[in-house]
Amino acid sequence: MLARGFETAVAKRYLLRPPADGFISLNAVLSAIAIAIGVWALIFVMSIMNGYRVNLLDKILGYHGHVLVQGYGGEISDYRTLADELAKVDGVVSVLPFTEAQVMLTNRGRAWGGLVRGLPVEQFNSEILNINRVVAGSVESAPELGGVLLGAELARNLGVTAGDEVTIVSPRTVSTPFGSTLRYLAYPVAAVVEIGVFQFDESFVGMPLPEAQRFFRLGDTVTNIEFFLEDADMIDTVGPQMQEIAGNRAFVRSWRSFNSALFGILQSERVMMFIVLSLIVLVAVFNIGSSLFMLVKDKRADIAILRTMGATSGSVRRIFITVGLVIGSAGILLGILLSALSIYFLDELKYAIETILGINVWDPSVRFLSEMEAIVDWSETSITILLAIVLTFVATMLPAGRAARLDPVEVLRYE
Repeated sequence: MLARGFETAVAKRYLLRPPADGFISLNAVLSAIAIAIGVWALIFVMSIMNGYRVNLLDKILGYHGHVLVQGYGGEISDYRTLADELAKVDGVVSVLPFTEAQVMLTNRGRAWGGLVRGLPVEQFNSEILNINRVVAGSVESAPELGGVLLGAELARNLGVTAGDEVTIVSPRTVSTPFGSTLRYLAYPVAAVVEIGVFQFDESFVGMPLPEAQRFFRLGDTVTNIEFFLEDADMIDTVGPQMQEIAGNRAFVRSWRSFNSALFGILQSERVMMFIVLSLIVLVAVFNIGSSLFMLVKDKRADIAILRTMGATSGSVRRIFITVGLVIGSAGILLGILLSALSIYFLDELKYAIETILGINVWDPSVRFLSEMEAIVDWSETSITILLAIVLTFVATMLPAGRAARLDPVEVLRYE
């Protein structure tokens, strides 16, 4: 289908030596630029969406686990035995028993709602704990100080940092000689951490498990046990097995039940965005077709002379298909280059847009994640490039076929 021999020389001449008015050449350049913009937008936007989906899933699963086992009545009494039994299921890689309860935190007249997580002492390690970064203080010092970890947004709302104290108020009442009252204690802030999900950063309170059990008067019990699997998709087989083992001691929830609507919307939006952005490439391809039609009209006499000199209709068809594919390929390569640069300089591009337009491109309170990241899906990128090449080839077939069908006798009669 591509030009060979003298056909290559003719195609090269049509590409590098435009007509005197230069209009067809300009149209070809604009067509290549249009395809470049379409390919760039498709790869860049899909990479942003893929990075968002992957990071959001990773943060949520890192915080909630793949399997969550909860006790009937809110407590699991013999949690060590149950955890050991469930940990033997194939695919389970780690276990995390913890307590979780909603509280109110206060500091110097400020109050904010939070979610206390009572974590085992060995979890208080900046490498083990699934966080983006430690903003202030030391995670490891929390058990020694009898202190707590606060999410970055929660600490900001309360106006505290590492070394300060916060008062935690439990909604559970305690009986006193003067009646029931709320239970509250002051704790030092050992560290301020950033988990990476705005909603978690706004509510997270990490507390050593023994202290949480004492504060909430749970005794030697926990409210939840998290399990992490080798692969998140193993939940379909692992979940029923774990529920069978747990029996009536606890019930099992899969990670798909957490924010299931959100992940469904993200997947639907990803498909629709791919379709919409593909239309940009389709429109750009039509421009290549129109520029080739104009080139065929301008080169009618040349085509007729080639035919009288012995060139076949197939040769003429291959010349114009080659011209169209070269224009399309140039646009595709330029689009790949632009998308690679945009992804590599993503932070600089984000800062430039925010500076010029005066807007917040990535608001964590709306986007959930505190950072924007692009992750290239190579299979998706390959489909994008293949789609652009196929559409370009299809767009060249009609004008190339028209050039091949020109009757040299009729053309030269009026030249």
